[in-house]
Amino acid sequence: MILKVEPLRAGETVPAPLDKYHCSVVAEWVDYNNHMTEAAYLTAFGWASDVLFQYIGINDDYRSAGNSYYTVETHIVYEREAALDDELRITTQVLDFDAKRLHFNHEMFNAKTNLRLATCEQMLMHVDSKVAKSAAIPESVANALAAIKESHSNLPTPPEVGRTMKIKHKT
Repeated sequence: MILKVEPLRAGETVPAPLDKYHCSVVAEWVDYNNHMTEAAYLTAFGWASDVLFQYIGINDDYRSAGNSYYTVETHIVYEREAALDDELRITTQVLDFDAKRLHFNHEMFNAKTNLRLATCEQMLMHVDSKVAKSAAIPESVANALAAIKESHSNLPTPPEVGRTMKIKHKT
């Protein structure tokens, strides 16, 4: 269910947020409550990440040269259920990046109602997969990320970003 997208070209206008991944809930994603499983949310968010990677110039040649991103942290907030055959739309906001890390947030919507269903904040580390160590992001990818970050700099930071999970006890 990964869509093919063209890489960002120099000087191209970058959408804010990116709105490049759409899919439908398939039977394998639905659980005994007739809703999409928590694992399926992560699957859909993962495919949206793969579309982001294509957009910034990461392809099979890039990976066979030993470059890749590894996810180091993920935080999903589930807000509403999705059911079989629901059409989903996932947007992506690049929040920040540096020489080795990439921080972004996905938002999942029901494509027909436009209700937000879930969010997925992720931190990734760029690696040299041949030696399994962190490595600097190549210039071409860094340039694409810089263009996206600039376009996304006017978007508000989603309230879930940086959220911690804990039980708040009343005193």
